[in-house]
Amino acid sequence: MRKLSQIWFEVQEVLFPFIEKQVEEPLTKKLKQLVTTLELIRIENMVRVPEYWQGQSPKYRKQIARAFVAKAVYNMDTKGN
Repeated sequence: MRKLSQIWFEVQEVLFPFIEKQVEEPLTKKLKQLVTTLELIRIENMVRVPEYWQGQSPKYRKQIARAFVAKAVYNMDTKGN
């Protein structure tokens, strides 16, 4: 298991610079908060994708879970105004 200090170092010294290089601009404070939150909680590891299901395909459940975290970090309402 990784220590919090190790995760924080990786986020600050590796992940932020990598993302900034990819998008070619500095990350906002809120976006850094989102990246840090997603990296710390790793919600995609908690999402179960069943072998059998009814209805909508569970193909994108992990991405949807991450989107819900982003929604919470950005304090977005569910009405979509």
